[in-house]
Formats: sequence, structure tokens, C-alpha cells
Amino acid sequence: MEILLKKLHFWCWIFLLPASYTGNHAFAQKQYNFFYGKVYQAGTKSVIPNVNLAIEGSRIGTVTDKTGSFSFFIDTIPATLVVSCVGFETKTILLDATSFSLTLYLSKKATELQEVEIKANVHEAFFKDVRYAVLDYELDSNMVYLLIFKRYLSKSELICKSIYGDTIATSAPFYFKPERLYKDCLGNLHVLSHDSGFQVFRQGSQLHLIHPVNLKKFDDILKNCVAATPDILFFQKVTDHSMGVEYFGVNRKTLLVNPIAQLRDEKKLKMLRRNAKDAQLLANTTHPDSRDDFVTWNYVHKILYRPMKTSLYLIDGFTCIFNTPEQQMEFYDSTGKYSYKLALKTAKIRDGQWTSEILTDERSQKVFTTFVSNGQYSLYEIDLNTGMMKKRQTLFHYYPEKIKVYNYFVYYLYDVPGNADNKMLYRQKF
Repeated sequence: MEILLKKLHFWCWIFLLPASYTGNHAFAQKQYNFFYGKVYQAGTKSVIPNVNLAIEGSRIGTVTDKTGSFSFFIDTIPATLVVSCVGFETKTILLDATSFSLTLYLSKKATELQEVEIKANVHEAFFKDVRYAVLDYELDSNMVYLLIFKRYLSKSELICKSIYGDTIATSAPFYFKPERLYKDCLGNLHVLSHDSGFQVFRQGSQLHLIHPVNLKKFDDILKNCVAATPDILFFQKVTDHSMGVEYFGVNRKTLLVNPIAQLRDEKKLKMLRRNAKDAQLLANTTHPDSRDDFVTWNYVHKILYRPMKTSLYLIDGFTCIFNTPEQQMEFYDSTGKYSYKLALKTAKIRDGQWTSEILTDERSQKVFTTFVSNGQYSLYEIDLNTGMMKKRQTLFHYYPEKIKVYNYFVYYLYDVPGNADNKMLYRQKF
């Protein structure tokens, strides 16, 4: 009997050993993600102790020490991290594999006033002239530059108005047909034709076009520069058949190149890899002569594989990169360190389809986007702490063009019904 019990114990131990080993092995293979960093006060850049950091929907959390430092492990990403402290605005950020080092900045909480509902939209024609139509416009430091024309571009000129509507300066009639205005990363304004670019120079009440340059050379120098600080020029490089964008900074003194971010529309690239014919058509930049072939080529280029919408802006001391395919925003501080990422809350908006357009107000440093439903556009402000969106305005006119925001006014072009040369500049206050 004793021998039988020993044999039974031996075989039970043999059968249990693989199960025990497998369990320990699985535990050892479980992935943990270690996040760490510091929390500073925006503006002063002083460290903030006793900041609460909690993973939404779990019991995982930590508190910053007296140096503002924190660290924690989580086993699943992506995850949502809520960062809160008494007297500061709460941040709700996205954790993923972009960076495990976080440099967070909290802003002092502003005093909240009771909201007043505005029942009427105040809209006005900023420029409306029976003789002229507006071809294009740009906003710059309390000035509005308008490229105007009459009789199908037979006579074109540039005028500069203050935001109060007063005419500040005008140009002589152009000897060429302009196509649009362009504001470069250094803040210089240009008038572009089909083959040349001219820089705009204001001297008193006169606007002059200077430094004419071939458009190809102009594009090579300025097209890919998207923003600038006194120390750094920011560039973008389009990759992957316009399904990807790389951002990098160039030090203006040392000319050293610093990669910032690489964005890719993975869904479109995956679809492209599965369709060899689409890839062949997309690689062909010259459209075919045959009408049927052109329709297919145009559908692939303009509809099926539209270039990825993404943008970089300098906002309130941060370099902000908007990854619209992923509906995310990445923030980098003034030193170039990755700070945090936001998930844009676009899914529950009831004002139609998200346009993916990002609008920044250089005066207030606020960020907006638009939604469209049956030709009517609604303006939403993006909360840079949470990614939440708050409706600010519905535009009075349907199908507006080139929407911009400046000093709590939304500007847009609208083609007034009547004739082809009847486009005017309107604005609404919100």
C-alpha cells in the first residue's frame, strides 16, 4: 500500500509539472509598459508635487513626488491617463507606444463664468463690392490681405485692410493673372501665378511685389516649411504615395536636423498593399489620355487614396502635430521633448461629418475644427487638455470656402449667387 501511494504521488507530480511550468512561463511573458516623467506648471516651468495620475477604468495610479517626478507600470496599451491637481486644469491623455517618457505641463485653472447663450449669429460682409470679387485672402497681425479681381481676372490687385475694415494699403493692377495668396512659414506673404511667386512688401499705403522667383524654385525652398521659431525651422516630407508624412526640425544656426514624428495612414496603406493595380495607378503621376482610363486614374488619386491630412502648428509654446487619420494630436515642448498625446473626440458629434480641417487662432492661441452636414458648417473648439470638442458657431452661409479664425471671428469666402465673379469675404463673431 505504501509503495502504491509513492507511485501515485510520483505520477501526480509528473502530470502537474508541465501545467505549473506553463503557468509560470506565461506570467513571465506578460508584457508590462513602464511610463515615467515629470509634471511642470505651464509658463513658469516649475515642478508640481502631489499631482494625481490615474489610469481610467482601473485602480492603477500614482502621485508625483516633491520633484514632480512619477512612474508606473501598466500591462495594456493604449490606455487613458487622467492627470489632475487642485488649482490646475485636468488633462486626459492617450498612452501608447509613441514614447514611454512623458513631460507634462498643467495650466492654472481659469475662473469659470456662467455661459450666456447667443441666439443670433452676427455675420457681416467684410468685403463686398459690386465691381470686384475676391479670389483669395490671408490674415496677418490684425491685417486682412485680399486678392481681388474683376472681369474674369482681366484686372487684379491686392488690398490690405485692418480687422476693423479700414483700407490700409493697395497695389497697382497686376500685369499677370494671379492664382492665390500664400503665407510662408516665416510669416511673409506671396502672390502666386501659374509659374511665378512674388513676395508682398508694404510701404506706407502702397503694396509692392518684390523678389519674383520661378514657382518650382519657390516650392523647393518654401513649400515644405510649415512653421518657424527664432531657433528652428519645421519641415514636412510627404512619403508612401502621400499616405505618410515625416516632420523634422532644422536648427537655424547649426543646420542640424532633428526628426520629430512619422505619421502614416495605415488603413489606406494596407488597402494599397492588397491591390497591386491601385499601386500601379498611384505611382503613375501623369494622367492617361483615354477617357475611361482617366476616370479610373482620377478615382484612385482623388477619391480612393486621398493625400493624408495632417498639420503642424506652434501653439502656446508647444509644437502640435495633428494626425487626422488616427484622430490624435501629439504635443512636443519647446525643447523638442515629447509631452503627451490627445485622442480627438469626434465620434459623438451630431453636426455631420468631420472635415479633418484644423483651424488655429494665432491671436487667442485656441484651436478649432469643423463639421459639415448638407452644406452647413459648424465650428467646434478643441480642448487641448482633453481632446473634447465644444460647439462655438454655425456659419450663416452654406458651402463656405477657406475658413479661418482670428480674434474670435470666423472668416470665410462665399460665392454669392448671381454670376461667376461674385465671391465675397464674410465673417461672423462668436
